[in-house]
Amino acid sequence: MDPTPSRTKAALWMAGWLALLLIAAVAGREATREMNVFQLMEVRSVIGFFMLYPLIRINGGFSVVKTARLEVHIARNLIHYGAQLGWFFALTLIPIGQVVAIEFTMPIWTAILAVSFLGERMTRWKIAAIALGLVGVIVIVRPATALVGIRLRY
Repeated sequence: MDPTPSRTKAALWMAGWLALLLIAAVAGREATREMNVFQLMEVRSVIGFFMLYPLIRINGGFSVVKTARLEVHIARNLIHYGAQLGWFFALTLIPIGQVVAIEFTMPIWTAILAVSFLGERMTRWKIAAIALGLVGVIVIVRPATALVGIRLRY
């Protein structure tokens, strides 16, 4: 395997991720027409388990995935489950474009939390990237444009 970075590979991985995200969003929205979000999450969890089970078996079974920090893993999984539940629920309420735009704030939150919890340095370039990212999300989502419907009566 070649250790040198490849912009082409990175672009292909990103394009693949975006395509899978869009497929998941469309499939999730279509699935919620027939079942509620909790049922969708259950189906997702069961399918995910059966997809990962052969990999677990090949690599030595469940004894390989033992941990001394079970509470941390349970907390992380509960947070992830809640986030996925919220994402699928959002698909039923707002347009897919807005869901994806809000999801793209993940790198922004990651950068902010890395400064807060990991001691990462915040440079001018990072601040500029965060600000531009937030402006992009605000342009797409346009919060309050549809919500504010003030009628003045005289």
